[in-house]
Amino acid sequence: MHQFSATLLGAAFALLRALFTAPSGRHHRRRASRVRRYADPRPATRPLPPAAPRLSAPREVFPADDLPLVRPYYTAHEQSRRQAAATARLRQWTAPRIPEPRPYEGDLLAPAPATFEDLARATRVWLAQQEKKQAAGVGA
Repeated sequence: MHQFSATLLGAAFALLRALFTAPSGRHHRRRASRVRRYADPRPATRPLPPAAPRLSAPREVFPADDLPLVRPYYTAHEQSRRQAAATARLRQWTAPRIPEPRPYEGDLLAPAPATFEDLARATRVWLAQQEKKQAAGVGA
């Protein structure tokens, strides 16, 4: 028991000694207490870029009524975008409201309904069964 407590106390004292002594060793770096020679205390100033060349006055003056404000190809592009959006909207409005029947996803052992009417009949039967369960008080 004496060996264990001596080892424990020795480790604790080594930790305290390391905490209170100055750092040393090859990984310890001391901050320089003087300014290095190559450091310039003045702020760096950059030379101004050369001035941009001045534009000369226009050689001809065009009346504003003679120039189109919107380019024809831009107008045609916008018109084709509007036409495509209107066509998509028309297709959406005229699409059938009832979607096509999907593959049957119910009981895998039961035969799949062949038509939409079979699916509607199976749905009505299932709803009637659910209503009977609700009336009898059996959880669904």
